[in-house]
Amino acid sequence: METDWLKLWRELVLAGPPTSNSELAKRYKVHARKRNERPDQLLDFILREIDGETTVLDVGAGSGRWTIPLAKVAKTVTAVEPSSAMVDNLHRNISSAKLNNIQVTQSSWEDAIVEPHNITVCAHAMYASPDLASFVRKIERYTTRTCFLAIRLPPFGGIIGELSLGIYERHHDSPNAIIAYNALYSIGIYANVLVESDIYRWTDNTFEEAFARAKRHLRLQSSTTYDTLIRDTLAKRLSLSDNCYVWPDGMRSALLWWSPSPISS
Repeated sequence: METDWLKLWRELVLAGPPTSNSELAKRYKVHARKRNERPDQLLDFILREIDGETTVLDVGAGSGRWTIPLAKVAKTVTAVEPSSAMVDNLHRNISSAKLNNIQVTQSSWEDAIVEPHNITVCAHAMYASPDLASFVRKIERYTTRTCFLAIRLPPFGGIIGELSLGIYERHHDSPNAIIAYNALYSIGIYANVLVESDIYRWTDNTFEEAFARAKRHLRLQSSTTYDTLIRDTLAKRLSLSDNCYVWPDGMRSALLWWSPSPISS
């Protein structure tokens, strides 16, 4: 049976636990710090497409990890961000960078009112939106040149994928670039793809930390039904290096980009 990718995206979004704005801000801060410690090939690619006459829309800007470097090159940047904690951090970072070409709009993307821009970027801000088609079509309506989506890409043959297949009968534990690419294709969007060249492996100091990580990703914190399967799989597939448990899974993102059709609706 052919996969309904938009339906799968929706199911995975709705299956995820609700998360408060403060928790999202905490997670984003940790993620942004880790990302700032290594090169960002995807951002660098976008920056090469921008000059002093380019207007940029940053959907789900967070605390400005992409907003700030984009604004240093572009004519203007409009940053849309729903979280008040993130917006406070964003304003502090804008002030620290001494930039005056950024407009901040505190709103969800679904409710945001903005002007058309040459380029729209959205880095990891679509995971809470169950209707991916509507999310993307709105991006297209406000983009005159290029749409860019940065989305996490799980590794082929990862432990979480293996466990998800055994437990849920699908490789995907959460929304990701594979699902997004196919979902876009199903609505007539033929996206280009750029994948980061390196994967930064997950590591845990103890086996129990790795076990807890697996249960969190599989949304099984309150269940013990699959504990034996999870432990057995981890015991077989994790490797030990410098007293750390190293996963074949890790952090990698893909950039999907395309030029919107002028008749998109």
